[in-house]
Amino acid sequence: MASCRRFFTLLGAAAMAAAIGPARLLAEPKPDHAAASPAKGTEAGPAGALAVAEQRVAQRYKHLEDVLLRMAELSAANDPRPAALLKKAVAQSKDQLIAVRLDRLVDLLGKDQLSHALENQTEVNQDLRALLELLMSENRAKHIASERSRIREYLKLLNGLIKQQKDIQGRTAGGDDLKQLAGQQGKVAKKTVELARDIRKNEEHKAEGGGQPAEGAKKEGKPDGQGGPPPQTPAESPPSKRLETARQRMEQAAAKLSAAQRQGADRQQEEAIRELQLAKAELEKILRQLREEEIGRMLAMLEARFRQMLQMQEEIYEGTVRLDKVPPAERTHNHEIESSRLSGKESQILVELDKALVLLRDDGSAVAFLEAAQQMREDVGQIVERLAQAKVGRLTQNSEEDVLAALKEMVEALKKAQKDLDNKKQSGAVPMTGRPEDPPLVDLLAELKMIRALQMRVNTRTARYAKLIAGEQADNVEIVEALGRLGQRQERIHRITHDLQIGKNQ
Repeated sequence: MASCRRFFTLLGAAAMAAAIGPARLLAEPKPDHAAASPAKGTEAGPAGALAVAEQRVAQRYKHLEDVLLRMAELSAANDPRPAALLKKAVAQSKDQLIAVRLDRLVDLLGKDQLSHALENQTEVNQDLRALLELLMSENRAKHIASERSRIREYLKLLNGLIKQQKDIQGRTAGGDDLKQLAGQQGKVAKKTVELARDIRKNEEHKAEGGGQPAEGAKKEGKPDGQGGPPPQTPAESPPSKRLETARQRMEQAAAKLSAAQRQGADRQQEEAIRELQLAKAELEKILRQLREEEIGRMLAMLEARFRQMLQMQEEIYEGTVRLDKVPPAERTHNHEIESSRLSGKESQILVELDKALVLLRDDGSAVAFLEAAQQMREDVGQIVERLAQAKVGRLTQNSEEDVLAALKEMVEALKKAQKDLDNKKQSGAVPMTGRPEDPPLVDLLAELKMIRALQMRVNTRTARYAKLIAGEQADNVEIVEALGRLGQRQERIHRITHDLQIGKNQ
């Protein structure tokens, strides 16, 4: 990923250059225009000098886009994941017209339009930083997934040790053969110290920035069974310390079992179990923190995606209303072309929804949010078809209004979920739903609120369709089909409500 690291450096430099120029100029005292001899837009004046500097940034950025795309093509066969990441970043850059907007900044600075330049600079700077966050968040997401998998494996081994230790303690109190128990106790102690060393080495590896384990990790201390923990290092984690203490208690228990001191062995075994459970609590805390970081990133990505869809849908809705204002008798082929163009833009929302659905399905803990996104996708699909047929009347507009309402609800819900997550982190509260070390994407209250919003939308749409039905039975084919889809939605809302009740999402 050397190419990505170089991209971070160059992109960060571009963001800084774009940010500093106009802001620095506005902070400087304005020169007396009557006394200023250089003409505006020339290198002799401050705005002109910044225009020249901004032009260099724009040129370097265009070159950077070309180089990154070429690097992605060359590395696609041997290293597909980084190549896909680079292509995604370049595509996002093209979609947001960053290079074009950098040229616009040059033009504004050259014309001494500093206020407009500052506004444009802020937007460009945000988009450049978004590109950085895109690349770094994907790398960090992979790291989080790896760490969570590692911690889960540690917990699995630790749970096994707790079970074995409790079994030995129970048989110690129950009067089993002490010599046999002493041997089994020694084996559990050996497994415990092995797990402690593995955890410690991993923590030292992270402390070294992902390089080789620290030197202290190679000093294993005395051989197993001779007493005394191996030397501890500053990078040693609380779980490994707890495990080292548990190992000492186990070895002391083994010694007492060998000496036929059943009661003394039982006390040491009790302490060993306590230390193992404390180590488990520490690992669960680490796992919960990793999950919270993962949730924060996912919520931010989802909010940005749904916010983008909201902006797109608002533009399409305005276009649909504008076309519908044209009397049918006055509509031309251009009207159909424009409606088809709107259909194409609506299909882009489908693409974004599919990406959001992948995230929600992979997570699997936000069933109501997933259902809301699926219903949105169905509505958007209907809008795409209707606009492609130049149907811009009330049915299409109503569907677009429903999608707009759903997108606004989703954005607000995701914003609140992020705020709630921040509050939980600050207070140290443990989520009330899901396992303590693996909280859901959103809490139960947020899910219930989303279900309520889905039900209200079904109720509103039912009332709307009722007004379109002349008699007791619908005879319009479109209305009949819409009612059928509405009935299916009602069933799905009932199902996800039941799933939440029984904790199926956990």
